[in-house]
Formats: sequence, structure tokens, C-alpha cells
Amino acid sequence: MKVISALLMGVAVAALTTAATPKPKPHPASTSRLVMVRMDIDFKPHKRSSFGKISGYDPAELHVHMGDRIQFVNPDDENHTATGMAYTGDQVPANYKFQSDFTKPHGRLIDASEWGTGNVRAHGGKSPIFTTKQVGHYFYACGYHIGIGQIGVIVVEP
Repeated sequence: MKVISALLMGVAVAALTTAATPKPKPHPASTSRLVMVRMDIDFKPHKRSSFGKISGYDPAELHVHMGDRIQFVNPDDENHTATGMAYTGDQVPANYKFQSDFTKPHGRLIDASEWGTGNVRAHGGKSPIFTTKQVGHYFYACGYHIGIGQIGVIVVEP
């Protein structure tokens, strides 16, 4: 009987200890997600963005968290790019001119610099994967179609 009592006491203590021990929080990298953005000059947002006129990407106004990853996919019948603008204002910049060659991929972090997918081929091409590291909103555009309004914004939240 003493053996059974001791055994039951041990099980009860183990159960209480396990229940009282807080579960570890997941590492932020394990909670990041991969978000896909489609590229097509015909995509129009359902509502006007507070950032100004944006279109040509779906979603045109993308809300993500720090550490999330973003990949651009091109279902359209012509090539597109997504190139970050070295701009930090609250509205789409007027008459922005890229300083780098938007046809070549460069950078992998979404920030207020000229990162870029390079050419993403028509009919299903995919870009490299980009990572968000800092809170803010970051404008980007298609180097070929910026003049007709193919502009998007990525809003990175904590």
C-alpha cells in the first residue's frame, strides 16, 4: 500500500509541476510567414489607400509583421519588377526615378532603400524571397510601369 501511495503522490506532483511550468514562447523566426504578392498592371485595389494611388499589385497595400517574408509572383502576360523606393514619406512620391538598375535583383531586406526583384518573368515567374526587419511603410513600383501607376506599399508592423 505504501508503494501505491508513493507512486500516486509522485504522479500528482509531476502533474502539478508540468501544469505550473509556463510553456516557452515560440521564437519569432518560427512565427514568420511567407506572403505572396501578385503582379499585374490590371490589379486595382477595392478601396483607395491612405497612402495615395497604388495599383498593379495584389494586395496593393500589404500589412505584415517584422520577420515576415515576401515573394512576388507574376501571373500577367508581361514582365514586371518590384523595386523599393528610397523614400520615407506618407504618400506615394510623385515622379520617382530609380537610382539603380531595376531589371537586376538586389537586396533581400524590405526597407527604405532600393531593394529589387529584378525581372519577374510573365506567366508564373517568382521573385527571390525578401524579409521585413524594421517597422515602417515602404513604397515599391514596377520599373517598367511606374509611369502608369503600378505602385504598392508594404506596411511592416511589430
